[in-house]
Amino acid sequence: MKKILSLILAAALTLSLTGCRNDPSDSSADSSAPDSADSGLTEGSAEANTTDNDNSQNGSTVILSNPVKKTTNGDIDMEAALSYETNFDTLKTELAAREVDLSLPVSLNARENENTMEVFNYLKSIYGKQVLSAQQQMDLSNTYEDLVFYNAAGDIPAMKGFDFIFTTGSYSSRDMIDAAIKWATESGGLVTFTWHWNVPRDVDNPDLGWAFYMERDGVTIDNFDPLKATTPGTKEYEVAVHDIDLIASYLQEMESHGITVLFRPFHEASDGWFWWGLQNEDKKMIKEGTYPETYQRLWYMMFDRLENYHKLSNIIWVWNGQSKFCVVDPNTYDIAGVDYYASKEDHSPLVSQYEKLADYTYEGKMLALSECGYIPDPQQCADENAMWLYYMVWNGDFIYKDISFDGTPSPNEERLNNDLIKEYFANEHLVTWNDLPEFRFGKKETPNPIVVWEYFKD
Repeated sequence: MKKILSLILAAALTLSLTGCRNDPSDSSADSSAPDSADSGLTEGSAEANTTDNDNSQNGSTVILSNPVKKTTNGDIDMEAALSYETNFDTLKTELAAREVDLSLPVSLNARENENTMEVFNYLKSIYGKQVLSAQQQMDLSNTYEDLVFYNAAGDIPAMKGFDFIFTTGSYSSRDMIDAAIKWATESGGLVTFTWHWNVPRDVDNPDLGWAFYMERDGVTIDNFDPLKATTPGTKEYEVAVHDIDLIASYLQEMESHGITVLFRPFHEASDGWFWWGLQNEDKKMIKEGTYPETYQRLWYMMFDRLENYHKLSNIIWVWNGQSKFCVVDPNTYDIAGVDYYASKEDHSPLVSQYEKLADYTYEGKMLALSECGYIPDPQQCADENAMWLYYMVWNGDFIYKDISFDGTPSPNEERLNNDLIKEYFANEHLVTWNDLPEFRFGKKETPNPIVVWEYFKD
């Protein structure tokens, strides 16, 4: 089911977006850097930089990763970035040889970070017992979602979803990063990031614009080969390395604040609406047994650069390939997610989606409803044994509809209402903001922690 994003990108993109949701025709979406140029899981990796960093909240120890090298104008130092290359064969061999330990994050660096371990252990402690509430944010100038929940229940979701969408390509906005830091440190809420990764529509002529949809509203990606994005010496590879390292620098900034990020790259890869997804030609090659594992190479290169090159310690990895043909090594993800947008009102726990995801996911991994259009009934989730780790509803009109003259939003009655919000938020099986413990990374400011909505007023 192809998605229609509920936000409008700047005119420079030439691509109108309206929220990350599926096509109705398909109900499921799907300066210390090392110089080694041939490195696998451990080979050529620099030692992690462990620093006693007094967190602004409580002085906890924060593990600082290898700083991303940048030029004097603040861009990625491509000479340094290109000096490191992922050795896919070595990486996969070493990953396969490592025992899968479900009690610990897959990131060896994260295991040394007290803040990340605190969040990971909390997620493990609630999994199977409670569902964590989450809300996607997009248009930060009009984030009325919090107000809808707060006005109805005096509470808001426990986790916010952000996006690196505006940080790369023809954009250079850091608003999402600033908002995530503000939310975590001032309200103590959890953070997840996805990445609608804009790449040149024509890698030989970037002036034509950037996009992440293969085709939308007459705008197409005509000359950007995903396989070449993992092939050194190509233009696509230089774009990919630059952008991954730029994202790494933002993740490092959040790491320095003690913030753990549930990171969900390359989402909804089961179909070809995004450039990293399975295109028709990919599916043909899969049937023929000649598929070059393009998706897997993208995933492994991302994982390798963030884990082994930059040594980031604040990532909990969320794999959202949502297809058995996109399966990756279980030592590269902590959580498996599926995105699902029902074509009509559906507050059920989506048991069939839960079971389908479990079927192609490594047994014992936490399962999440990483995007959805309707809040699942937490009591039904418990009664029908479909206890998602979290659900994350999309933003905008998935939550609110009319805005009054004084700026008060009204719930979109086609999707939820005040009574439903009160009932669900009061249920013992749902974790809301009020239910969260106080983590090391930030204080829980009461009673109304709508700091993202206030972001542009400051």
